[in-house]
Amino acid sequence: MVVVGGITRLTRSGLSMTDWRPQGKRWPRNDAEWEAEFDRWKQFPEYQRLYKGSSIPFSMEDFKGIFFWEWFHRMMGRSIGVIYGVPLAYFWARGRIPRSLAPTLGGLLLAGGSQGLVGWWMVRSGLDSKQVEAIDGGIPTVSPYRLAAHLTCAFGIFSVLLHTSLGILQPRVAEAVALPSLRPLQQRVRGLALLVGVTAISGAFVAGRQAGFAFNTFPLMEGRLVPEGYMELRPLYRNFFESVPSVQLHHRALALTTLASVSGVWVWVQAMPLPPQLRLATDLLLLAAWGQVGLGVATLVNCVPVHLGSAHQAGALSLFSVVLFTLHSCRAPAQAGKLAARIGQRVAVA
Repeated sequence: MVVVGGITRLTRSGLSMTDWRPQGKRWPRNDAEWEAEFDRWKQFPEYQRLYKGSSIPFSMEDFKGIFFWEWFHRMMGRSIGVIYGVPLAYFWARGRIPRSLAPTLGGLLLAGGSQGLVGWWMVRSGLDSKQVEAIDGGIPTVSPYRLAAHLTCAFGIFSVLLHTSLGILQPRVAEAVALPSLRPLQQRVRGLALLVGVTAISGAFVAGRQAGFAFNTFPLMEGRLVPEGYMELRPLYRNFFESVPSVQLHHRALALTTLASVSGVWVWVQAMPLPPQLRLATDLLLLAAWGQVGLGVATLVNCVPVHLGSAHQAGALSLFSVVLFTLHSCRAPAQAGKLAARIGQRVAVA
């Protein structure tokens, strides 16, 4: 779902459907329905400002291409709601949902529905002429703030789903039983989770400002460590969200900080006799971090092709998943308790 959303954004398909219905919208069945959709889209800023009276051709076939991705993204969201909600209602009615899980599972259903509303709220910012004028000097695009909110909600829903699933598949031990000597590592992984999350959100502002199409060199930004135009907007806070040079530099800095932090934690734990699952998790974390930075650089220097851009967005979610898995694994299974003394001795020496 997140990857399809990225493809929808990268193919500039997100503004092709100009209305929103809770029950969804069926695929146009004939030429007349396609003409109606095409004519409706022509009334909005994307067509009016980019294609009307322009030498750039935009045919019905072009419109069908962008319409598909937005339609597919919306219908996928509704399908997920049905696939999740119907079994949940069935098991709830039969009393098969544990009381401890009921608030979380019910909350996830509500959050998924709310995410659809957030998505439409985001799209509306690119359909309103006044908001388009305010966002990017009249270039039709969605608000970077609303795009970041939409992505943050997606990451939040995913993290709760993954956390809940891991808790069901592999229950964590109680606080009193958890290995106390793993707590320093647990604290560091929590910090990594926060850093990965902030980096991903900063990437949403890079996407929202289309900053990936500028400064397509690495490691320098067009020959400079600090690019021209950095932190020039006023009020100052706007640079963190709206300035192309600033948001790209900040995203680079956060990404490299994340990579250095993950690498440092990986080196630190090599001397520890960790439980096998935790050892695997830290190894995967290192691979995911290096892979994501590599994808980011490749995406940047190639001017954000769709396949690399969508892979980079998927990589962010994958890295976040591995961080959460590592955090879960820090609560060692009870059978790993025999390692506690050995780990404690190593930590004390370090």
